[in-house]
Amino acid sequence: MKIIIADDSSFVRSVISRAIGHSMPDAELIFCTNGKEAYDMYTNIKSDWLITDLLMPEMTGQELLSKLNQDGAKVKTLVISADVQKGTKVELEDYDIVKFINKPLTPDKLNELVEILKGEIL
Repeated sequence: MKIIIADDSSFVRSVISRAIGHSMPDAELIFCTNGKEAYDMYTNIKSDWLITDLLMPEMTGQELLSKLNQDGAKVKTLVISADVQKGTKVELEDYDIVKFINKPLTPDKLNELVEILKGEIL
């Protein structure tokens, strides 16, 4: 399974990586620091999952999801963000994301993320 993790925080990428790597050692993790890198990476490798922040430089998570949607991409997506405004969540409904997880990431939220990736809950 290939998973793109797009977040401008190296700390968040590391925390997510450790959680996934511990439970899913065979997963291939691809790290991106912004939406543009994630878009370019997805167009090259067609990952199974995309885990993205919303507030990133160069291309936001919303812009990334919009561009992927325009391309007809069918990547399963988890959004992890501190942006919890109701309007943001409503906007994301158009992109059929699997789950929106609020930051900060707690052990329970990381467990939920891994369970979703493993197909144990949806």
